[in-house]
Amino acid sequence: MIKDFECVQESYARDLLREKGLKSTTQRLAVIHVLHTSGKSLSVGEIHDGVKKLLGVAGLATIYRTLDIFEDLGIVKRLHFPDGGHGYAFSRGRHFHHMVCVDCRGVFDFPECPVEWLDYASAEKQGFRVKDHFIQLFGQCDKCAEVA
Repeated sequence: MIKDFECVQESYARDLLREKGLKSTTQRLAVIHVLHTSGKSLSVGEIHDGVKKLLGVAGLATIYRTLDIFEDLGIVKRLHFPDGGHGYAFSRGRHFHHMVCVDCRGVFDFPECPVEWLDYASAEKQGFRVKDHFIQLFGQCDKCAEVA
């Protein structure tokens, strides 16, 4: 059951859910487990399959709702792909930009924010207050580049 795969990431998610007054259900924690152990971004279908392997049953609607909640809380990040698809990766609420391998869908944290120096004054002059920004880099990881 859940005790068999509890980890630091699940403890983080459990604490954040409790802080926000939300339940740490078995399925929610299983979603975290599937995401963090994959080492890559996963589609909703892949997450659903992984949770079903762990728990024997998982509702697809529950997976979608869980991902929406986790995205709002900053526990997961939705990543976009050049082909128009998207996947999810464990985030832990930190401000990171990501590098995504277009071959294996591996997700790597970009080591620094490339726009932290950006002055939002011109946006503010137009009455726009920037709350966040999102950058992804696409390419090949070392493993995939070696195979090519």
